[in-house]
Order: sequence, then structure tokens, then C-alpha cells
Amino acid sequence: MKKSFIRLAVLAALGSAASLSQAQSLYGGVGVPGIYTLGYAHSMGASWGLRGDYAGGLSASGTGTDNGVRYEATIKASRAGVFADWFPFGGGFRLVGGVTANDMKVDINAVGTGTANINGKPVDMANIDGAGTRGTFNVRAKYPTASPYLGLGYGHQAGSKGLGFYFDLGVMIGTFTADVETNLVGHAGITQADVDKQKQDMNDSLAGIKMIPSVSLGLRYNF
Repeated sequence: MKKSFIRLAVLAALGSAASLSQAQSLYGGVGVPGIYTLGYAHSMGASWGLRGDYAGGLSASGTGTDNGVRYEATIKASRAGVFADWFPFGGGFRLVGGVTANDMKVDINAVGTGTANINGKPVDMANIDGAGTRGTFNVRAKYPTASPYLGLGYGHQAGSKGLGFYFDLGVMIGTFTADVETNLVGHAGITQADVDKQKQDMNDSLAGIKMIPSVSLGLRYNF
């Protein structure tokens, strides 16, 4: 009788472990970067899980003036990610590590009005050659195509069936870099060295941004 009970207990435990290892969920929410998040999670047991998701939909534009030069700015951001979740306490709290594939960029285009300052040299953007040619100075700041991710969250734990809540807070580790397109070289005393120096100054400023925050919260359905 005792041996039969032990066998039943072992079978029940194995069945429970198998059930946990097959726990899956679909989830969707809102956050940044991107506006919406869609994903799939698969539990590897009580303590570990794997996830993949996509965050997208962020696209915005606007205009402004800086030092008398009018510019148009556009930002677009989306990313896909693969993540490993560790549940150290057996509940819903988890630590997260992963890798993201990013498509994040900011375009800033000078509109050819006002006086720009390129490496300390003033340039009339409305008439760079005395014949009415408008100057252009377009900057694209781009985030790395791939970056590591570290964070924490709640939800997606094994054994919790049905509808539930999830939350993620983390950072993508990487730095924007800037590139420049311009027609100013050879006009108003501007050389390629001046443009390169201006570009380097922008990249030095961007180098101070080491991490991009990532936040997502929403609903998940475990099955």
C-alpha cells in the first residue's frame, strides 16, 4: 500500500512538472519604446520561462527653431526582443535578461531659414552661395540594430491559467550615433572638416545616453 502511494505521488509530481513546462501565454499591452506590445511566453518550469515580443507603433513629427534655424524632426521606434525570465521566489516576480533587435531613429532636417552655426562659423541657410540656394543640414540619430536588455517584471508564471496582468520595466543598453547630410561644404567657408567636427560634437553628446528605458504593461492569457 505504501509503495503504491509513493508511486502515485511520484506520477502526480511528474505530471505537474510536465504541465508546468508546457504552460504558455499570449500577451498584449502598451508602453515604450513603441506604443503597443504583442508577445508569446513559454514556461520552462516553475523558475524559468522564455518570451518573444514586438513593440511598435511609435511615429511622431514636429517642427521647431534652434538658434534661428527652423527644423523638422521625426522620430520612429520599434523593437523585437527575445527574453529569459527567472522567477527567484516562485511567484509572479521575475528578473529578465535578453536581446532586442531595434529600429529606432530620429531625423532632424534644417529647413533653410535663419543663420546656422557650423563649427563656430555662421551660415545664412536661406542663401548659402549668394544665388538663393538654400542650405541643408540633415541629421539622423540611430540606435544600434541589436542591444542587450536587463529588467524585472511580474506575470507569465507557470501554473496560473486564464486571464491575468503582466508588467515589465527594464533598459536596453546602447548609444545613439549621428550621421549628417549637407550641401554646405564649399559654401560660406564651410569645409568637410567643419562638418565632421560638428558631427563629432553631436556624437559626443549622444554618448552620454547609455541606456534606453523600456516599459510595458497589459494583459496576458495563460493556457
